[in-house]
Amino acid sequence: MTDATLPEFDTVQDILDEAEKVQFHTILEVWREVLKPAQTERTKPITPQWANRICTTYREINFADMLEFRDRYFDKIAELLGILVAEIESDDECLKFTTPEEDVEFNSHHYLNILINWQKTFLGWELEWDCADPDAGVELGSISEVHRMFFDQNGLVALLDQIKFEFTDDDRDLLAGELESLRTASEG
Repeated sequence: MTDATLPEFDTVQDILDEAEKVQFHTILEVWREVLKPAQTERTKPITPQWANRICTTYREINFADMLEFRDRYFDKIAELLGILVAEIESDDECLKFTTPEEDVEFNSHHYLNILINWQKTFLGWELEWDCADPDAGVELGSISEVHRMFFDQNGLVALLDQIKFEFTDDDRDLLAGELESLRTASEG
């Protein structure tokens, strides 16, 4: 990197002033933009690195399964993106907030709805999973990878920490009730 590519800063205050110019985007918008490329990514060739990581992580998946794995993985991301987009479309104002404080104040109910619906979708996939299916390993691997992308320590949901979103005990009870209803309905 040459000095010509570095911005000129005289003081620490110059750096802070430049940082303040960065426009805030709601977590809803960030999630949408992160997930949007999933449809185009599914048409790209599978890299050896990704195939090796998946096949090493999930021993029931082999290289010949990677096309099926990719399709299932991106189908799941598209389904979760659909939930997000539907929630965004339910409120014309939800992307207009310009601070983390406004985002959490006015969009918390959207985040809760999305989290509940995403969790219900994951549970639905798990309830439909059949260990006797010849593609059981591919299906379980795709569910696990998508879950990791969304709910791991550095997953999409972790971005909610940036706006100090709080998932309360009442929210946990609501989620538990929704998931239990889904489990009960699948048994009946």
